[in-house]
Amino acid sequence: MYIVNIDSVEYKPFSERGAKGVERKVLVDASKGSKRFYLRYYRLSPGGQTPFDIHDYEHIVVITKGEGRILTLKSGTPTMKTIRKGDVIFIESREPHQFINTSNSELEFLCFRGAEILYRDDIRKIIERETQ
Repeated sequence: MYIVNIDSVEYKPFSERGAKGVERKVLVDASKGSKRFYLRYYRLSPGGQTPFDIHDYEHIVVITKGEGRILTLKSGTPTMKTIRKGDVIFIESREPHQFINTSNSELEFLCFRGAEILYRDDIRKIIERETQ
C-alpha cells in the first residue's frame, strides 16, 4: 500500500512536446509500485497549455480548480469545449486532446490514466474479447 498527501508532493515543470505554463505532480506511477494505473496532478498558469496529444491510453480527468477549454478533433474538425471546476472528462484511446487555460487564474486537474502495459496487443485483445 502507498499513501501520499497531494500537498506533500512538489510540482515539477512540464514542458514536453510544446506544453507551456504547466507544472505537474506525479502522485502514483510505476516508481510507487503501480503496474496498471497512473495518477498525476496538473496546474496550468493563465495562458498555459498541455501538448496537443494523441496516444493509446485512456484518461479520466477531474477539474479541481479554475476553468479553461479542451481542444479535440471531431471528424477532423477542431472543436473546443469549455471545462470548469467539477467537470469529469473521459478521453478515449487515440482521441486528440489539449487542455488550455483561457482564464486569468490557475486551472488544475487530476489526470488518471492506464499504464502502457494495458495497451500491448496481447492485453488489448483480451480486453476486447471480454467486452464483446
